Amino acid sequence: MEHDFIYLPDSRRYLLKLAPEQHALQCFLLEEFTLRAASYQPLLDALQQLGLYSEYQFDGREYSLQVERMEVRVFHQSCDQQHADDQFLEAELSTDDANLQSECGLEDLIQLLQAWQQFLPA
Repeated sequence: MEHDFIYLPDSRRYLLKLAPEQHALQCFLLEEFTLRAASYQPLLDALQQLGLYSEYQFDGREYSLQVERMEVRVFHQSCDQQHADDQFLEAELSTDDANLQSECGLEDLIQLLQAWQQFLPA
């Protein structure tokens, strides 16, 4: 998975840039955790314990991560909500969920998390 890690010294900010189709994963990693290597360790430990047929779910404040059969899906929690008024929305006004969900392989995510942890301060 292509990625860029950026450190902005004037603001002391750490940024992660992923491909546009991985926008939800990028938001999940930046918004659901403090930007310290140790904050990602419980997630990484859980992911590394999964087997071929294992299932796992992590529910954050805004994003959720699901693993099923070594495939990862990250999505904004609003993606699964049904609104009673949706039937009245015109087609061009309906929301585009493309930026609110991402999919990748479990091994790719584990490698990304390990590299991100090495980049971040302890």
